[in-house]
Amino acid sequence: MKNILYKISIILLALFVSCTEDVEFSSDTEALNGFSILESTVSSYVLNSGTPEKTIELTWKTAIPGVSKMPTYKVLFFKAGSDTPEFVSFPSNNDGKDNKLTVSFATIDEALKAAGYAVGETAELQWQVIATNGDVEVMTSKNNIEFVRFSNNGIKNFNLLLPSNNNIIKADIYADPNGEVAFSWEPATTTSGSGTIEYTLLFDELGGDFSDPLKSFPVPSGTSFTMTNAQIGQEFANNKNVIWTVKAKISNGVSELKAEKKYLNWDIFVINKLYLVGSHVGWNSSNANAFKSNGNGGFEIRIDLSANDEFKFLPTLGTFDGDWGEDPSNPGKIVQNGEQNMKVTSAGTYVITVDFPTLSVTVKEFKAPDNLYMVGSINGWNNGTAKPFYNDGDGVFSLTYDFNANDEFKFLQTLGTYDGDWGENPTKAGGLVQDGENNVKITTTGKYVVVVNFNTMSIKVAPINNLYSVGAHNGWNSGDASQKFNTTGNGVFVRVQTFEAGAEFKFLPTTGTFDGDWGKNPDKAGKLVQDGESNIPVATAGTYMINVDFNTLSYTVTQIPDNLFLVGSPVGWNPGNAIPFTKLSQGVFELSTALTASDEFKFLPTLGTFDNDWGESSKYPGILVRDGENNLKSPGSGTYKITVDFNKGTVVVQ
Repeated sequence: MKNILYKISIILLALFVSCTEDVEFSSDTEALNGFSILESTVSSYVLNSGTPEKTIELTWKTAIPGVSKMPTYKVLFFKAGSDTPEFVSFPSNNDGKDNKLTVSFATIDEALKAAGYAVGETAELQWQVIATNGDVEVMTSKNNIEFVRFSNNGIKNFNLLLPSNNNIIKADIYADPNGEVAFSWEPATTTSGSGTIEYTLLFDELGGDFSDPLKSFPVPSGTSFTMTNAQIGQEFANNKNVIWTVKAKISNGVSELKAEKKYLNWDIFVINKLYLVGSHVGWNSSNANAFKSNGNGGFEIRIDLSANDEFKFLPTLGTFDGDWGEDPSNPGKIVQNGEQNMKVTSAGTYVITVDFPTLSVTVKEFKAPDNLYMVGSINGWNNGTAKPFYNDGDGVFSLTYDFNANDEFKFLQTLGTYDGDWGENPTKAGGLVQDGENNVKITTTGKYVVVVNFNTMSIKVAPINNLYSVGAHNGWNSGDASQKFNTTGNGVFVRVQTFEAGAEFKFLPTTGTFDGDWGKNPDKAGKLVQDGESNIPVATAGTYMINVDFNTLSYTVTQIPDNLFLVGSPVGWNPGNAIPFTKLSQGVFELSTALTASDEFKFLPTLGTFDNDWGESSKYPGILVRDGENNLKSPGSGTYKITVDFNKGTVVVQ
């Protein structure tokens, strides 16, 4: 039985390998597990006749013997796409025992020459490894490899000179931006003593091989290259440890050679953070305001300052060490020593920009425009008919619109002209910029609210095709489609909901997810925000009409009455004589009454008083509101049915 099981295991192992020759197995035959070539980062070699002793190295995973017979290896080279046998083969290192082949340029070139490849010709090949232990032979799949044969003229070895290996180079890009660092190397020579050599300075990350260098700099002439501290800061601020070499190549030839690499550590003086300290924080360095980094030594902050506020800049929060201020003899420039405070004369919102590559500072008072208009494919890019935004008076503008897919638009601050127009920041999605801006693009047809916030310099385009409530009243179930609001399609949504005391809720544009949810603006009562929002609380138990207006980014939560009365010119505006409605259902009231063409009226929840009266929206005809309402006007003389529906937030006279 043991002998039978052993034979079965041998057969299964033979089927597992990637490719085998037919072998007759017996109880004495030893298995050999399959193996594979290790993926190499180099698959193309230019064989340089100036360094014939240079070697290439190919490696593969070890083939596992069944019991005790160790395998030996042989590497075969084939012409790519050919079914002919290999044109050359080599035993692996250590007489075929190692899972590695090291072979010189000269040996490879001789084999290519014997295979008929011409001088300088590119040979597209495949290579394969065969392992055998005397009983079983297995082989890897074929891998592609490419060699360029020796040319008649090669490049001899040359060495890097300066900077020395493992050197630390200081690059103060602010105090000495024009300071220079020189790289130099020996001139490379050719085997024939003729031919023009071109050089390229290469940098790579630690562990790289320069096949895809981190940075490369062609050398115009000579055997040296100079970089300024400012250039070093710009190129290597995020790569402090690098390796470098120089590649030499014969012009109009194939031979090239890289010098032996050296290691380098940049000690770059880079300010990654910046803080504003001054009289606005009582000169408390721990309370200094953080700038926003724009990259490459640029910083910006938007801040409210009082008249005569003074300030300076800190690279480290909590300490004045290394602080910067304005150069007293060069306004608009910053220095670290002998600096003076900067000052604003009037109260306002300011944008302060600090640019360390140029050691400059600008202070500009920022004011949001008084008006904002949308222009784009929605109106044929006619700046005279641009769509007006709603201005909340605090630097936030909003507009709802039905867009088509691929619509584009931007923003005007003056109707009829593109002067001073605004658009999207091309380097920051959702950012608002005035210069070099892109158009805002819509990808999917639908109704959206566009919010332009000059306080955060941001643009938000949010879909509002539907709206749902979610909160304590439905166990915060975002997938509850029954919580859908009613809408007339003008950006206003209405829903009636019964709440327990202390309940909280918010709004969802899509069921099943809290993504893109809206809630209470914690800094502005009755206003909506999508980011940094709070839940909306309900203090007293009852049934409420929730009204959400995306045109003004506002909401109201108003308790609906149990009764309703009509007051107006038909009763001489006497609340004590108001006409009662019939309650058809929760939130729905109906009344049939005679009206004249000149009659006006509104609705009272309590007979005898105008407290909490309701009327028609001044902005949206047929929409029911309690605050800022208009009287409704009779459509003519006759008997009319008046329907007030708090569930839909509508009033209909017909």
